[in-house]
Amino acid sequence: MCWRLQGAARAHPGILIVGLMLSVALMGLAANLLARVIGRYRWVAYVGLFVILYVAVRMIVDGWYAPVTGLGTLFS
Repeated sequence: MCWRLQGAARAHPGILIVGLMLSVALMGLAANLLARVIGRYRWVAYVGLFVILYVAVRMIVDGWYAPVTGLGTLFS
């Protein structure tokens, strides 16, 4: 995200600083809102955990069986 702000600000460091401060503030608000939702609805955390585990397993499997760059090519 920083490179987008840097590209938008070009040679104006003031705009870059304001953009970074705005980004940090919005991330803090989003984290606070998400923490409240997880605190109220515990199942949301389990859904997030399932999504993270699914993506991790998918990356491991795809990385092993990729035809050109996969780890399986080392042992074939």
